[in-house]
Amino acid sequence: MLRRLTTSKSGNMTILMGGVMFAAACLIAGVVDYMSVSNQKQALQGVADRAALAAAQELVVSAGSDTRVSAIAASFVDANYKAPHATAAEILEGGQAVTVSISAEPRTFFPGPIANGVSSIDVEATADVAGGGYVCMIGLDVNSVATLNMMNRARLTATNCAIYSNSTSSKSLWLHDFARVNADLICVAGGVQGAEASFTLSPPTEDCPAIDDPLRDRPQPDAGAATDCDFRNTMVLPNMDQTLEPGIYCGGITVTGATASLRPGVYVIKNGSLTVTAGGALVGENAGFFLTGAGAVIQFGRDSRISLTAPRTGVMAGLLFFEDRESDHAIYHQITSNDARRLVGTMYLPRSKLLIDATRPIADRSEYTVIIAREFELRDGPELVLNTDYESSPIPVPEGVGNNTEKTVRLVR
Repeated sequence: MLRRLTTSKSGNMTILMGGVMFAAACLIAGVVDYMSVSNQKQALQGVADRAALAAAQELVVSAGSDTRVSAIAASFVDANYKAPHATAAEILEGGQAVTVSISAEPRTFFPGPIANGVSSIDVEATADVAGGGYVCMIGLDVNSVATLNMMNRARLTATNCAIYSNSTSSKSLWLHDFARVNADLICVAGGVQGAEASFTLSPPTEDCPAIDDPLRDRPQPDAGAATDCDFRNTMVLPNMDQTLEPGIYCGGITVTGATASLRPGVYVIKNGSLTVTAGGALVGENAGFFLTGAGAVIQFGRDSRISLTAPRTGVMAGLLFFEDRESDHAIYHQITSNDARRLVGTMYLPRSKLLIDATRPIADRSEYTVIIAREFELRDGPELVLNTDYESSPIPVPEGVGNNTEKTVRLVR
């Protein structure tokens, strides 16, 4: 006799509920393990970041080696991460960066796809050494379309030093036509517009951190009260060569068709320009210019001759030009002279644009030249040459530029 096999409704419900509870338990277990692995990776990444910074510090004081930085990184990780792991480190970028890699065993609590699918937690961090080289040119303005804008056949040569552009624009460094840059390091906070062939020594590094104004805390020279003047509307006229004394020059200085020889000291150009044109010449050893007030700009005409070195001592030590930090924004300083080949010292123009437009080299006969400006524009076909022979010059280099830059370690990824 055949019997019908039946299953009660309550039995079906029990099986269904058991399946649901099992699935829920699996889901909860998966979530727990996923969160555990995620937290472990986050913690391990933090350890890797700090290990990379610690290892990169070795490069500040010595050339280092893979073995040495690996030992430093491993020691740091061992002290800060107790689960089983393996650490490796490698020096990159010609001794200027360290990458630290860590591989650790994951800690899971339940069997399942998380436990079976994750055999290791792998993280990596890189830290590099910034600064420490010779800094000879900084474009300060982070908002400028192009902190360094080079036209036509303009040339910039800085074979032993670094150029920084703080603009975050995609055209932070903008090279038109046949413009060329020849520098050891080109560090751009934004992007570069120009052909690869425009860079003859080293390609630019984009997305660099902006560099702070290294002279932002440098005390300004005393310009006296608003009405204080030692000289007014000084003009050196054709065939009337003059020797000028340090002091406050209200209305500026204009040199035309004659030579103005400068005695050592500080020249305050107040509410007027420093203009040399029409065959005029401005020559001086250990003379520095503080530019303040309305219209206090540099205007060196194409047929002028300029030969200057900065003061060796005093408030303007090492500074050839110092622009008042309260000056009006968007002022142009112009060097278009075809005979401005000796400019020894630092040109500090934090509020203005420096326009260079000549057909012959600028500053190429200087032991060293450093230029800091809000932004730069090189037109037509000038070649601006920034030498770095600091040791052969008695002119001191201000802290933060030239050979006085400090190395700093930073995390880059």
